[in-house]
Amino acid sequence: MQKYLARHGLMNLILCGLPALACAQGYGAFNEDTLYGTLKRDERNSFDQTVVQALQDPQVGKHFPWQAPGAAGKAPLTGDVHADAAHDQNGMPCRPLHATLHRGTTNERWTFLFCRRADGQWKAASQTRN
Repeated sequence: MQKYLARHGLMNLILCGLPALACAQGYGAFNEDTLYGTLKRDERNSFDQTVVQALQDPQVGKHFPWQAPGAAGKAPLTGDVHADAAHDQNGMPCRPLHATLHRGTTNERWTFLFCRRADGQWKAASQTRN
């Protein structure tokens, strides 16, 4: 599973519902023409962990900043993730999640709806690039 996460990152990921880990399954639209799509494996893993922290934290709107080391000749990539209050949808608790990535003058804003399944995994039900 760790190799799967390393290859596919947030948009194709499942982080397990083990006691010490949170779960999130991504939706799938980050590709190479997005800032997220340009991340290296270690950068993706780091960002994905920040997403899980935001989903698991009960505090509404708490911001989780993120920064990846800049590649040679490139501006550093930074981001911010926060989740809104949970609500019930189709019998599952769901949380809107907002993610922002910045590199130089390029900014991307995404909004996701993650729902927690009966097995404890968070699954992205939708995503929108704002």
